[in-house]
Amino acid sequence: MSHMQDGFATGPEPRRRPAAWAWWLAGLLALALAATGLWIGLRPDTGNSATPLTVTSPSPTPSVSPSRSASPTPPPPEPKPAAYELAALPRPAIDGILPRELPHAKIDTLRGLPGSVAAPRSLRIPVWPRPDVTKKPVLALESVYYDADARWLVLERRPGWVKVLVPYGRGALPSHDPEQVNGSAGWLRASDVVLRKENRSVVVDLSDRTLTIKHADGTTARMAAAVGAPATPTPRGLTQVFTVTEAVNTGLSVFLSMQSESLDGFYGTNYAATAIHVGVDQGLAVSNGCVRLTSADFEQLTGLDPGVPVLIRD
Repeated sequence: MSHMQDGFATGPEPRRRPAAWAWWLAGLLALALAATGLWIGLRPDTGNSATPLTVTSPSPTPSVSPSRSASPTPPPPEPKPAAYELAALPRPAIDGILPRELPHAKIDTLRGLPGSVAAPRSLRIPVWPRPDVTKKPVLALESVYYDADARWLVLERRPGWVKVLVPYGRGALPSHDPEQVNGSAGWLRASDVVLRKENRSVVVDLSDRTLTIKHADGTTARMAAAVGAPATPTPRGLTQVFTVTEAVNTGLSVFLSMQSESLDGFYGTNYAATAIHVGVDQGLAVSNGCVRLTSADFEQLTGLDPGVPVLIRD
C-alpha cells in the first residue's frame, strides 16, 4: 500500500544487496560445517553404540634366549664283559665235537669274502658264538697246530670283531647229524688277532673232477683229481687249509678243516679227516672223500699256509 511522505507517492521499499565480505563469510561458514560433519561421521564411536569397536592387539614378540651350544651327548657305557676262565674253555680236537652254540657257515662261493686271514696275538684266544662280550665264550683256539702257526679264514668283519672258520673238529658226528659236521664258525675280538691279506685259493670241482689253484701272483693251474666215491663223497662247501703235514697212510698231505659227512671214522680211528694228497685214479670218483693228485701236481700245493680258502663244489 502506497502512502504519502514528503509530497511524493512511494512503492515497496527496495532490498539492499549484501556486501562482498558477507558472501565470503557465508562460504567459510558452510565449509566449516561440512568439515565438521565429515569428522563426526568418520571418528570412532565412543558412545553406547550397539557394536563396539574391536581393536586387535599385535601378537607379542617371543622372547629369544641367548644362543647356547648344546652339551655333547655322553657316549653309552661300555658293556660289562662276562667273567670266564680262558684255561677252562674247551679246545677243538680232531676226534672231538665242537660246541653246538657255534654258528655254521654254509657258503658255496669265494665271492664276498674279505680276502684275509686272522693270526692269533697270544697262545690261546677265546671264541664267541656271537659278537657279544656280555656272554661267555664257548671255545678257545690255540696258536699252533701240528707245528704250523695257526691262521683262520675270515668270513666276516664287524667293528671290533672278526668271524672265522673254526679249523678243527666237527659240529656233530655224521651218524647223528651230517648237516652239522662241517662249517663251524666263531667270533673273535679284533684285538686278539692280526689280519693278513690272503688272495690264494683252491677250488675242487666234483663234476669235472678237477682242482684249480690260484697262486699269490694271480696265476692259476688246473689239474685232474680223484674225488670221493658215491657212497663216501667229498664234502661240499667252503673250508680252509688246516695244516700241511705227514700222515701215516697218505704221506705229505694238505689237511682241510673238514671231515667226512658219511663216515664217523676210518682205518680204526674215530675221525675221518679230509685231505688233498698224492694218489691214483685221477678223473674218477673212488676215494673215501679225500682229493688225490699226481705227485707233480701236488707239489704246487705244498707251500699253502693255514687259512687259505678251499671251495669244494659240484
